[in-house]
Amino acid sequence: MADMTNSAHRILAVVEKASGQPDDKSTAEVWASVLGLDEKTAKSDPHPIYAQLQLVREEVDSIYRSMSPTEIPVDLYGPYLERVSKTVSVTNLAAPWKNYKKHLQPDVVLCLKYCAALLPVEEPIDHEELQSILDRVQELRQEIENSSLSGHVYDFLAGQLDIIEKSIKQYPIKGAESIRKAFSEGFADLATRADDLRNEDDREEAAKVAGIWASLKRAGNAVVDADRIATAYVNLIEKGQTAAEAVTGLLQNS
Repeated sequence: MADMTNSAHRILAVVEKASGQPDDKSTAEVWASVLGLDEKTAKSDPHPIYAQLQLVREEVDSIYRSMSPTEIPVDLYGPYLERVSKTVSVTNLAAPWKNYKKHLQPDVVLCLKYCAALLPVEEPIDHEELQSILDRVQELRQEIENSSLSGHVYDFLAGQLDIIEKSIKQYPIKGAESIRKAFSEGFADLATRADDLRNEDDREEAAKVAGIWASLKRAGNAVVDADRIATAYVNLIEKGQTAAEAVTGLLQNS
Protein backbone atom coordinates (compact mmCIF):
# COMPACT_ATOMS: atom_id res chain seq x y z
CA MET A 1 0.00 0.00 0.00
CA ALA A 2 1.07 3.60 -0.59
CA ASP A 3 2.93 5.58 2.07
CA MET A 4 0.42 7.21 4.44
CA THR A 5 2.81 8.86 6.88
CA ASN A 6 2.02 12.52 6.16
CA SER A 7 -0.66 14.60 4.44
CA ALA A 8 1.30 14.99 1.21
CA HIS A 9 1.94 11.25 0.93
CA ARG A 10 -1.76 10.56 1.41
CA ILE A 11 -2.93 13.16 -1.10
CA LEU A 12 -0.28 11.95 -3.55
CA ALA A 13 -1.78 8.45 -3.34
CA VAL A 14 -5.26 9.86 -4.02
CA VAL A 15 -4.06 11.96 -6.96
CA GLU A 16 -2.09 9.13 -8.57
CA LYS A 17 -5.05 6.79 -8.34
CA ALA A 18 -7.51 9.40 -9.63
CA SER A 19 -5.32 10.51 -12.53
CA GLY A 20 -5.19 6.93 -13.79
CA GLN A 21 -8.98 6.66 -14.13
CA PRO A 22 -10.59 6.56 -17.63
CA ASP A 23 -11.75 9.89 -19.06
CA ASP A 24 -15.21 8.61 -19.97
CA LYS A 25 -16.15 7.50 -16.46
CA SER A 26 -18.50 9.74 -14.52
CA THR A 27 -16.86 11.82 -11.82
CA ALA A 28 -19.05 10.06 -9.25
CA GLU A 29 -17.80 6.63 -10.33
CA VAL A 30 -14.18 7.77 -10.29
CA TRP A 31 -14.30 9.21 -6.79
CA ALA A 32 -16.25 6.23 -5.50
CA SER A 33 -13.53 3.94 -6.85
CA VAL A 34 -10.64 6.07 -5.56
CA LEU A 35 -12.17 6.56 -2.11
CA GLY A 36 -13.26 2.96 -1.60
CA LEU A 37 -17.00 3.58 -1.90
CA ASP A 38 -19.67 1.65 -3.77
CA GLU A 39 -19.60 2.68 -7.43
CA LYS A 40 -23.07 1.25 -8.06
CA THR A 41 -24.74 3.60 -5.59
CA ALA A 42 -22.45 6.58 -6.24
CA LYS A 43 -24.77 8.23 -8.74
CA SER A 44 -27.95 7.82 -6.70
CA ASP A 45 -26.48 8.76 -3.31
CA PRO A 46 -23.64 11.31 -3.58
CA HIS A 47 -23.48 12.15 0.14
CA PRO A 48 -20.70 9.65 1.05
CA ILE A 49 -18.60 10.96 -1.84
CA TYR A 50 -18.99 14.59 -0.79
CA ALA A 51 -18.15 13.66 2.82
CA GLN A 52 -14.93 11.92 1.78
CA LEU A 53 -13.95 14.71 -0.60
CA GLN A 54 -14.33 17.17 2.27
CA LEU A 55 -11.71 15.15 4.16
CA VAL A 56 -9.43 15.31 1.12
CA ARG A 57 -9.81 19.11 0.98
CA GLU A 58 -8.94 19.31 4.67
CA GLU A 59 -5.75 17.35 4.04
CA VAL A 60 -4.79 19.64 1.15
CA ASP A 61 -5.22 22.56 3.56
CA SER A 62 -3.05 20.67 6.04
CA ILE A 63 -0.26 20.50 3.45
CA TYR A 64 -0.42 24.28 3.08
CA ARG A 65 -0.10 24.73 6.86
CA SER A 66 2.65 22.15 7.22
CA MET A 67 4.71 23.60 4.37
CA SER A 68 4.69 27.10 5.85
CA PRO A 69 7.50 26.45 8.41
CA THR A 70 9.76 25.01 5.68
CA GLU A 71 10.34 28.52 4.29
CA ILE A 72 9.82 27.17 0.77
CA PRO A 73 8.16 30.00 -1.22
CA VAL A 74 4.44 29.33 -1.47
CA ASP A 75 4.43 30.05 -5.19
CA LEU A 76 6.50 26.89 -5.71
CA TYR A 77 3.77 24.61 -4.36
CA GLY A 78 0.61 26.68 -3.86
CA PRO A 79 -0.59 26.68 -7.50
CA TYR A 80 -0.29 22.89 -7.70
CA LEU A 81 -2.16 22.33 -4.44
CA GLU A 82 -4.82 24.68 -5.76
CA ARG A 83 -5.30 22.39 -8.75
CA VAL A 84 -5.87 19.46 -6.41
CA SER A 85 -8.43 21.54 -4.52
CA LYS A 86 -10.23 22.33 -7.77
CA THR A 87 -10.31 18.65 -8.66
CA VAL A 88 -11.92 17.62 -5.37
CA SER A 89 -14.27 20.62 -5.20
CA VAL A 90 -16.81 18.81 -7.34
CA THR A 91 -19.96 20.65 -8.40
CA ASN A 92 -21.27 18.07 -10.88
CA LEU A 93 -20.68 14.41 -10.07
CA ALA A 94 -22.47 13.37 -13.27
CA ALA A 95 -19.90 15.17 -15.44
CA PRO A 96 -17.30 13.15 -17.36
CA TRP A 97 -14.13 12.65 -15.34
CA LYS A 98 -12.05 14.36 -18.04
CA ASN A 99 -13.59 17.70 -16.95
CA TYR A 100 -11.72 17.43 -13.64
CA LYS A 101 -8.85 15.13 -14.54
CA LYS A 102 -7.22 17.90 -16.60
CA HIS A 103 -6.08 19.55 -13.35
CA LEU A 104 -4.00 16.52 -12.32
CA GLN A 105 -0.99 16.86 -14.59
CA PRO A 106 2.45 15.30 -13.88
CA ASP A 107 3.71 18.57 -12.38
CA VAL A 108 1.07 18.25 -9.63
CA VAL A 109 2.34 14.76 -8.81
CA LEU A 110 5.93 16.03 -8.75
CA CYS A 111 5.00 18.86 -6.40
CA LEU A 112 3.28 16.47 -4.01
CA LYS A 113 6.32 14.20 -4.02
CA TYR A 114 8.53 17.14 -3.02
CA CYS A 115 6.10 18.13 -0.26
CA ALA A 116 5.94 14.54 0.98
CA ALA A 117 9.74 14.40 1.19
CA LEU A 118 9.95 17.71 3.06
CA LEU A 119 7.21 17.21 5.65
CA PRO A 120 7.64 15.29 8.93
CA VAL A 121 6.33 11.74 8.93
CA GLU A 122 4.04 9.97 11.38
CA GLU A 123 4.65 6.57 12.88
CA PRO A 124 3.40 4.10 10.24
CA ILE A 125 0.42 1.88 11.01
CA ASP A 126 0.21 -1.67 9.70
CA HIS A 127 -2.44 -1.63 6.95
CA GLU A 128 -3.02 -5.38 7.13
CA GLU A 129 -3.67 -5.14 10.85
CA LEU A 130 -6.19 -2.36 10.28
CA GLN A 131 -7.95 -4.50 7.68
CA SER A 132 -8.02 -7.41 10.12
CA ILE A 133 -9.65 -5.17 12.74
CA LEU A 134 -12.18 -3.98 10.16
CA ASP A 135 -13.05 -7.61 9.38
CA ARG A 136 -13.60 -8.27 13.09
CA VAL A 137 -15.86 -5.22 13.31
CA GLN A 138 -18.01 -6.60 10.51
CA GLU A 139 -18.20 -10.01 12.18
CA LEU A 140 -19.18 -8.55 15.55
CA ARG A 141 -21.76 -6.29 13.93
CA GLN A 142 -23.36 -9.35 12.35
CA GLU A 143 -23.27 -11.13 15.69
CA ILE A 144 -25.03 -8.38 17.62
CA GLU A 145 -27.61 -7.92 14.88
CA ASN A 146 -28.59 -11.55 15.38
CA SER A 147 -28.54 -11.31 19.18
CA SER A 148 -31.23 -10.59 21.77
CA LEU A 149 -29.43 -7.66 23.37
CA SER A 150 -31.48 -4.92 24.98
CA GLY A 151 -31.96 -1.77 22.95
CA HIS A 152 -29.53 0.30 25.04
CA VAL A 153 -26.71 -2.25 24.87
CA TYR A 154 -27.29 -2.86 21.17
CA ASP A 155 -27.15 0.88 20.42
CA PHE A 156 -23.98 1.23 22.48
CA LEU A 157 -22.18 -1.64 20.74
CA ALA A 158 -23.32 -0.57 17.29
CA GLY A 159 -22.24 3.01 17.95
CA GLN A 160 -18.80 1.93 19.13
CA LEU A 161 -18.32 -0.29 16.09
CA ASP A 162 -19.38 2.56 13.79
CA ILE A 163 -16.71 4.80 15.34
CA ILE A 164 -13.98 2.18 14.90
CA GLU A 165 -15.02 1.41 11.33
CA LYS A 166 -15.11 5.08 10.36
CA SER A 167 -11.64 5.71 11.78
CA ILE A 168 -10.10 2.85 9.80
CA LYS A 169 -11.83 3.82 6.56
CA GLN A 170 -10.68 7.43 6.97
CA TYR A 171 -7.08 6.46 7.71
CA PRO A 172 -5.93 6.57 4.04
CA ILE A 173 -6.98 10.23 3.94
CA LYS A 174 -6.61 11.53 7.50
CA GLY A 175 -3.80 9.29 8.72
CA ALA A 176 -3.05 8.91 12.42
CA GLU A 177 -5.48 11.69 13.31
CA SER A 178 -8.43 9.44 12.42
CA ILE A 179 -7.22 6.72 14.81
CA ARG A 180 -6.54 9.11 17.69
CA LYS A 181 -9.89 10.82 17.19
CA ALA A 182 -11.70 7.48 17.37
CA PHE A 183 -10.76 7.00 21.02
CA SER A 184 -12.05 10.44 21.99
CA GLU A 185 -15.29 9.81 20.10
CA GLY A 186 -15.61 6.35 21.65
CA PHE A 187 -15.31 7.75 25.16
CA ALA A 188 -17.70 10.62 24.39
CA ASP A 189 -20.23 8.10 23.09
CA LEU A 190 -19.78 5.98 26.21
CA ALA A 191 -20.27 8.99 28.48
CA THR A 192 -23.40 10.06 26.60
CA ARG A 193 -24.98 6.63 27.02
CA ALA A 194 -23.86 6.02 30.62
CA ASP A 195 -27.22 6.73 32.27
CA ASP A 196 -29.07 4.46 29.85
CA LEU A 197 -26.57 1.65 30.45
CA ARG A 198 -26.30 2.04 34.22
CA ASN A 199 -28.58 -0.88 35.04
CA GLU A 200 -27.61 -3.07 32.11
CA ASP A 201 -25.42 -6.14 32.49
CA ASP A 202 -23.19 -5.32 29.56
CA ARG A 203 -19.90 -6.86 30.76
CA GLU A 204 -19.72 -9.70 28.26
CA GLU A 205 -20.68 -7.57 25.29
CA ALA A 206 -18.46 -4.66 26.34
CA ALA A 207 -15.53 -7.07 26.54
CA LYS A 208 -15.94 -7.88 22.85
CA VAL A 209 -15.84 -4.22 21.92
CA ALA A 210 -12.91 -3.70 24.30
CA GLY A 211 -10.96 -6.38 22.48
CA ILE A 212 -11.34 -4.49 19.21
CA TRP A 213 -10.41 -1.18 20.86
CA ALA A 214 -7.30 -2.84 22.32
CA SER A 215 -6.35 -4.16 18.88
CA LEU A 216 -6.81 -0.71 17.38
CA LYS A 217 -4.56 0.76 20.06
CA ARG A 218 -1.88 -1.86 19.39
CA ALA A 219 -2.13 -1.21 15.65
CA GLY A 220 -1.78 2.51 16.31
CA ASN A 221 1.41 1.84 18.27
CA ALA A 222 3.18 5.11 19.08
CA VAL A 223 0.43 7.05 17.34
CA VAL A 224 -1.97 6.52 20.25
CA ASP A 225 0.33 5.30 23.05
CA ALA A 226 0.76 8.86 24.30
CA ASP A 227 -2.97 9.56 24.20
CA ARG A 228 -4.30 9.57 27.77
CA ILE A 229 -7.91 8.97 26.79
CA ALA A 230 -6.99 6.07 24.50
CA THR A 231 -4.96 4.36 27.21
CA ALA A 232 -7.45 4.99 30.01
CA TYR A 233 -10.45 4.00 27.92
CA VAL A 234 -9.01 0.66 26.85
CA ASN A 235 -7.67 -0.13 30.33
CA LEU A 236 -10.98 0.57 32.04
CA ILE A 237 -13.26 -1.19 29.62
CA GLU A 238 -10.95 -4.23 29.52
CA LYS A 239 -11.52 -4.68 33.27
CA GLY A 240 -15.02 -5.90 32.50
CA GLN A 241 -16.73 -2.91 34.03
CA THR A 242 -20.17 -1.80 33.03
CA ALA A 243 -20.29 1.27 30.83
CA ALA A 244 -21.35 3.50 33.72
CA GLU A 245 -18.51 2.23 35.95
CA ALA A 246 -16.00 2.83 33.17
CA VAL A 247 -17.14 6.43 32.78
CA THR A 248 -16.89 7.07 36.52
CA GLY A 249 -13.44 5.52 36.71
CA LEU A 250 -12.13 7.48 33.75
CA LEU A 251 -13.36 10.78 35.16
CA GLN A 252 -11.75 10.00 38.52
CA ASN A 253 -8.43 9.33 36.78
CA SER A 254 -8.55 12.52 34.71
